[in-house]
Amino acid sequence: MKQLQVAVKKRHQESDEIDPHDAELKQTLERLKKKGLNPMQMCHKLIEHEEPAPKDLVWSYDLVVAECKRLKVSY
Repeated sequence: MKQLQVAVKKRHQESDEIDPHDAELKQTLERLKKKGLNPMQMCHKLIEHEEPAPKDLVWSYDLVVAECKRLKVSY
C-alpha cells in the first residue's frame, strides 16, 4: 500500500478586519433573531429604531434577508 501525503491549508480570507458597522449590524440582527422575530418583523424594528441601512438604502424584507445571508445570521 502506498502512503499519500496531503497538505491542508485554510482558505485565505479577503479581509481579516470586519467593518465596525457590519459587526454592530450583525449583533443587532442576531439580537432580533434571538427574540424570535421573522425578517419582516426585523425590518419593522430596524426602521422603528432608525438603524441605518447599508449603502443609504431603505430597510425592506429583501434587504434584511440579504444582510442576514451576507453576515451569516440565520433568519
